[in-house]
Amino acid sequence: MRLDTQELTRIIDAQTDPEPFSGVVRFSAGDDVLFETVRGDAIRSESIPNRANTRFQMASGCKVLTSVAVCQLVEQGKLGFDTPLAECVDVAFPNHAPGITVAHLLTHTSGITSYFEEDIDPDYEKLWRDRPMYHVRGPHDFLPLLQDKAMKFAPGERFDYNDGGYILLGLIVETVTGCRFQDHVQRHVFDRAGMVDSGYFATDRLPERTAYAYIRDDDGSWRTNFFAVPIIGAPDGGAYTTAPDMAAFWRALDEHRLLTEEITAELLEARVATGYKPPYNHYGYGVWIDRPTETVRKYFVEGSDPGVALRSAVYASGVTLTAIGNTEHALWPLFRALENALEL
Repeated sequence: MRLDTQELTRIIDAQTDPEPFSGVVRFSAGDDVLFETVRGDAIRSESIPNRANTRFQMASGCKVLTSVAVCQLVEQGKLGFDTPLAECVDVAFPNHAPGITVAHLLTHTSGITSYFEEDIDPDYEKLWRDRPMYHVRGPHDFLPLLQDKAMKFAPGERFDYNDGGYILLGLIVETVTGCRFQDHVQRHVFDRAGMVDSGYFATDRLPERTAYAYIRDDDGSWRTNFFAVPIIGAPDGGAYTTAPDMAAFWRALDEHRLLTEEITAELLEARVATGYKPPYNHYGYGVWIDRPTETVRKYFVEGSDPGVALRSAVYASGVTLTAIGNTEHALWPLFRALENALEL
């Protein structure tokens, strides 16, 4: 690892294509912040700048939160990784194979057809043009979009990244606990991890220090993503967090404050080879695992929605790097450049 803060600043300032970076970059080791910087506005119309503790949407970066909640239930003996979906919920899925298990859903190997098939049509915003996004507030609200769909392949046959599988995991959490999914994660994940600024916030009830997410249209103008995503985050994505809270999450996981050492190891085990190029070559339970050889290079989570970008990684050396922002496209080339500069 090489830390040259002037070079990191230069890289961030040079990020202009396809757009300037707007958000927070934080590099830390344990409780020590080694580098932190902020760019752009949280609310453009009011010229309110982003801050180090601004809350941003996570998109799919919060799949790991759903995974932790499910693993906690396994730890408590309320279900098992091999428990069939049909034994976990009281909802009928007439075209689903009976052999789908919790582990299949966690590892994107269930074979179900998702409510959103990115490889067929990557326009997530289109889903909500004919459906009021303000009615989509929990796992049950997604069921009409996936409940009757046919299987794509047999359970366990291969990896296929699947948002719908995580909706079903959230449905399992609600069924087993009798608690609203978002409330359960708040108490058992955010609060236990010390993620003091994180939560599932409704768009019409955002707390202070929350960034709006911005989409750039073809004419170069910017608009918020308020009508491009569900009004509140779901088990597959959409919670809010801060860069410091992501560091707190990785520490809590490492210190076994969320899960026992045994279950933490199960969550972080490379369960499936994805067939994707590095760093997406392996997947655990809700977490990507960059393992180019027999040695893990990093564990990471990431998310991308209209106007949203997050990647947060913990490396073999124990350091963490998080970039989180309120535009969609600048973060990805920037993150690669930062990793190269830091020799991670």
